[in-house]
Amino acid sequence: MSISRCHVFIQRILSSQRNLCVICHLRKPFSLSHLQISQATTTSTMVAKKAVIFDLGGVIVEQPQKALEKFGEKLKLPKFFFESVMIKGRPNNAFCQMERGEISVTQFCDAFEKECHTYADENNVTLSSSFTGHDLFLAFSQTLPVPEMINAIGVLKNKGMKLCLLTNNYIDDTSERSIMAAGLMNLRFLFDHVMESCRLGLRKPDPKLFEEACSKMNVAPNETIFLDDIGPNVKAARDLGISTILVKDHNKALQELKQLSGIDVFQRAMPIACQPKNMCEGDVVTKDGVKIHFFEMGQGPPVILCHGFPEGWYSWRRQMPALAMSGYRAIALEMKGYGESSAPPEPSEYGMDKITRDVVAFMDVLGLPQATFIGHDWGGVAVWSLALHYPERTMAVGAFNTPFFPPILTSANPLENMKKKPGVWAYQIYFQDVGIAEAEIGPNLERFFKLMVRASLKEDYFPGFEGINFLSVLEKGGILVDTPEDPPHSILYDKDELDYSLDRIRKSGLRGMLNWYRNINESAEWNAKAAGRKILCPALMVTAEKDPVLTPSASRHMDDWIPDLSRGHLDCGHWSLLERPAEANQILLEWLNKVHCKQPQLMALL
Repeated sequence: MSISRCHVFIQRILSSQRNLCVICHLRKPFSLSHLQISQATTTSTMVAKKAVIFDLGGVIVEQPQKALEKFGEKLKLPKFFFESVMIKGRPNNAFCQMERGEISVTQFCDAFEKECHTYADENNVTLSSSFTGHDLFLAFSQTLPVPEMINAIGVLKNKGMKLCLLTNNYIDDTSERSIMAAGLMNLRFLFDHVMESCRLGLRKPDPKLFEEACSKMNVAPNETIFLDDIGPNVKAARDLGISTILVKDHNKALQELKQLSGIDVFQRAMPIACQPKNMCEGDVVTKDGVKIHFFEMGQGPPVILCHGFPEGWYSWRRQMPALAMSGYRAIALEMKGYGESSAPPEPSEYGMDKITRDVVAFMDVLGLPQATFIGHDWGGVAVWSLALHYPERTMAVGAFNTPFFPPILTSANPLENMKKKPGVWAYQIYFQDVGIAEAEIGPNLERFFKLMVRASLKEDYFPGFEGINFLSVLEKGGILVDTPEDPPHSILYDKDELDYSLDRIRKSGLRGMLNWYRNINESAEWNAKAAGRKILCPALMVTAEKDPVLTPSASRHMDDWIPDLSRGHLDCGHWSLLERPAEANQILLEWLNKVHCKQPQLMALL
């Protein structure tokens, strides 16, 4: 079964979009006898499950028989005509040869066309002279996904279940082959293993395929679940001791999957997070000698992601796969002062004039004339500055939480004004003196991060702590004063994610990260050069209801300065990308698709 034209549907899991999309595949021919084998429960169901093997057609997507029937009706052929040709001569007919990779799709189309004419002559059936094998292939390879099943796959993956897609597939050498390539690439984002019959020289129900799948996932057959809509395939897996689900009704199949796996596969799936070890990463050294480390995935219009304090590039981990699956090139920068990027100790190196210049120089090295910039926290300040000062390099711009503050010409000292009424900005004043905050936070980095980066949800707090009180930082003389010594993990970061994020901070140290706060006056003076100027490119502002510092009301003037402004709103706190990733992705992707005139997920006729 193929996944040509399927790369779009997986994005629903990665971004929790609700859009349906077209997917196509090849599968074993339909036979009523397939439905005569009932779902069986064996002693293997008593063993804890570690892996799930999925068929594609009839499981993840609807059965293709309807498309075949419609195609046959259009040609006024008897019902099941094409299915009968696919069955005749097995296992050495053109269809089986194609699924074993012995012939390509183009070869199959020619051979199958001849088989259809022979079968028609033998059965006194009139086959239209306009019929071609290629037309049948196109009709056969279009089906719709089953959203509930796709969601279940996302839930299983997020719960740590090993996943394998085992598909009777083909070598696509048609003019539509690029769609096939994209589909396979995207499936590998979701599944740990994708096994194609045409690459293995075997096709289901050969038991060697199931043995190989279990071996790849390092699990025993009785630790594995297999879903398929074809009876012989199910029987072959069950004979090996695999727990099987014969999919006739998807809701019932999911109920069985829930029972066998012990996981509620009906809950809404969290967007898939990228894994650093599987990422493409690299360094760019600009003409000024600034090194910018970056991570990227996907192909298409570039979307440059700029993070804030203190998270780093990994704060975009649940957005990058969604962007890549939607046809964008997602590029997450490690901003200056973070991770493996340059981290000069001088505060003057972190003025917004130099930060934006570094990003543009990064684009020069990669040969990107324009990009869409998306930022959060300090990254939001950076992307608004890029759009204002480098409009020719800005395709579009958007920010989560951080509003655009229009520059003004004034003789006032912004930092001194902040000191007069610090309020929620007191922590920024505390960060001004070099070495003070570093000395407090450095030895307590994990404690600081776990206290700082928490969801606004009640379940992410604990007795005696309701979040860092930014109002009292100066009064108490530190940001960690009177806070718990060993706070529990936040729901926003599991242990591995936290360890990775802390490791990236330790690579660079705190000095550069904190230096972003030590250029308030200098950045304001530079920004004032653009006073009175509007941002004219498409823009997106996503506010967060419970952000105590960057409140939604702070964005109230943006419409006056950005004519083409779209808005989104999330019911969450400051860490919106992690607290509400599904909603954040939906807002972001809908806006990006509008800006780039893309149909939601329906690329290349999908």
